[in-house]
Amino acid sequence: MRTNYIKHIRIVYSLFAGILLICCGLFFSNIITSEDTPQVGGIAKHNSDYAFTITNLNAGVPLYNNEHPIENTPAGIKAHAHISQFDMDFYTRDEATRNDARIGWIIALQAVQIICFTAIIVLVIITLITFYRSAKQGHVFPEKKISLLLIIGILLVVSSLCTDTSTYLERTLALELLRDTAWMPEAHYTIHFTRIFFGLTLIFLSQIFRIGRELQEDQELTI
Repeated sequence: MRTNYIKHIRIVYSLFAGILLICCGLFFSNIITSEDTPQVGGIAKHNSDYAFTITNLNAGVPLYNNEHPIENTPAGIKAHAHISQFDMDFYTRDEATRNDARIGWIIALQAVQIICFTAIIVLVIITLITFYRSAKQGHVFPEKKISLLLIIGILLVVSSLCTDTSTYLERTLALELLRDTAWMPEAHYTIHFTRIFFGLTLIFLSQIFRIGRELQEDQELTI
């Protein structure tokens, strides 16, 4: 019976690895992408006044409502474009703007996000290996797997909050620099509940598995 379970686990793992490889191939081929969020960074510019670039800014209502006619459309067809997102390059010699404290916080939060994401990938691989080994030994709820699920859930929540906070800081910076212009972007704090939901789900699952492990140990002691 245990041998059949191990075979099923191997099949599931093989399918999982195959899906991941396909997704990686599609991602690097730009067929699928991750969610677009604002990014502050430097791009090689010949102009010495160049300060930084903020990408994926959400257009405000006035800018979005401004229609841009499209030329050279087929006969009998008219098209108008609406700008929903845009990138903005900023040029200035003002040191206060170039060294705004929010830029440092944005870079720090993005670094934490990258570290969390990398740690999640490593911990997921370790969790899969741990589960496979414990299944071969007949242990359904190993303590190590429960702890790993808890850590992954916490990292997902932390990573999501870092992303949302850095996005808000980027938007407020752009809003301040573009205020009273036609290109003034939207700036409000947005929490992407999907990532936090998955993180909280893993945290609760880890606690359910911990209870299951304690019940299993009680049954073994009773027997």
